[in-house]
Amino acid sequence: MHMLSQRSARALHAPAQSGRHPHSSRRVVRHRSARTPLKVNAIGFDFGDNEAEVASPVAEKKTKLSTINTLASSLLVFGPVLKGAVGEAFLAAMAITNKYQAANKDVLAAFGKFYNLLLTAGYDSWEDYLLDQILLGRDNAFARAVAQGNVEAGSPILKAVAYDLDVLQQICLPMSRLAEYIGDAAPIAGPYWVEAASSVSTKAPKKALSGGASSPQIAMNMNMPSKYIGRPPTPDELREWRAAIQNKAEWSEAVPVLQQYYHLHGFGITSRNTALRWNKGAFEEGSEGGPGSSKVLSVLEQQQQTLAANTLRFCEGLPAHHVLVAGPSGSGKSWLLWESTLVAAKERGIRIVEVSASDLSGLLDVARGAGRYPRLRFIIVADNVNLPLSGTLASDLMSALPGGTGPAGWPSNTLLYMGANPNSTITYDPVVSRFGLVLTTGFLSEAEFGKAISELADPAQGAGVPAAALEKAVAWAKQRGGLTVGNAVRYMAQQQ
Repeated sequence: MHMLSQRSARALHAPAQSGRHPHSSRRVVRHRSARTPLKVNAIGFDFGDNEAEVASPVAEKKTKLSTINTLASSLLVFGPVLKGAVGEAFLAAMAITNKYQAANKDVLAAFGKFYNLLLTAGYDSWEDYLLDQILLGRDNAFARAVAQGNVEAGSPILKAVAYDLDVLQQICLPMSRLAEYIGDAAPIAGPYWVEAASSVSTKAPKKALSGGASSPQIAMNMNMPSKYIGRPPTPDELREWRAAIQNKAEWSEAVPVLQQYYHLHGFGITSRNTALRWNKGAFEEGSEGGPGSSKVLSVLEQQQQTLAANTLRFCEGLPAHHVLVAGPSGSGKSWLLWESTLVAAKERGIRIVEVSASDLSGLLDVARGAGRYPRLRFIIVADNVNLPLSGTLASDLMSALPGGTGPAGWPSNTLLYMGANPNSTITYDPVVSRFGLVLTTGFLSEAEFGKAISELADPAQGAGVPAAALEKAVAWAKQRGGLTVGNAVRYMAQQQ
């Protein structure tokens, strides 16, 4: 069997336009009635084609629709794009539509499930979903290889990627055409249903900008190499990346676009989230904190600046320390470890991984997981840890962190920021000595507490509060553990 070029392969699957097969003077083979006998000619089969016959639009639609599942099965690299709930529902709907004598209700139910899942996932169209999954690169070995810098120019895998992109372009049908296809397969639906099913968008149609103006464009770095993977793209940037692929006449021409995206932003869950959690051996989306959590209070400014300087050195690939923060409850330890680190390094591409005190036994597994992304910078945050550590965890950290002699080691792209439980006993033991930077927080004076309240109320003011109001706030805080940053935040929250 001879090999076909990519364009020839696409022509075999595409609806006939000129009526000619790419490798023959005969018409493209069409489905014929089962009642017409098949004749054998001297040089092949006679499928009953009439040279003067012109296929109807409905026949072309059904021919196109009937190839979708076969095309999906031919994907070499981007098969995972269609493995999620939405993709599997789409393929199931296409399969039942092509089923011989499929009941109208079964066809409509299958499409309805696909439609509902697409709506639930928050996408405005099937096209947006497919393009977003291509960029996401989940479970995609090619995306991982590009993100890790392991794909050489001109490597054979790029041909497979180009083929897959062209196949996905054929599968990426507008919702209006899909609705028409389903309406043809289930005539009972009627034109009202076809019109209703032609869009899944929750947004009103956009009006054209006056004066021929176009929407603002996001500057995309298409050529400049980056040492480390950067921050996740914004929603506007994602739209521009999708458009950079979609606007190509043939998506195979967008292979360099896709390579640059994976190079700059990475792949999978880490490419879309700065805050992560570790769950059952994999990263998942975390929380970046609540409103107002990014405010920098002057009472913690010294500790914040020291920690930020360490974090930024790490982001630049310079030597940096693992950090231990200790202090009483509510004194700002968690804010320093989490929100303050996000403020300092989110735009630099840092990924922060939350590990709860109950999951500390898997701390080395988290570090090894981060080590599988060598061009990303990770900070593992373990808060409210009871010190001194003992048992296996203490042995693991003494072995893995700098100065240890264990075989596993600690990945160079990952730092550990740990917060001590308020009841901890901090001594310079073998574990604590592995942290190159130890920061402490404490109770506030009445003046510092008043300044914190003032800054939380109006960060630009910071001039204190009236004596009567301060006296009331101090009395409230002392009844709840003392004058701390945490109590200042809670007091102001209840005043709103």
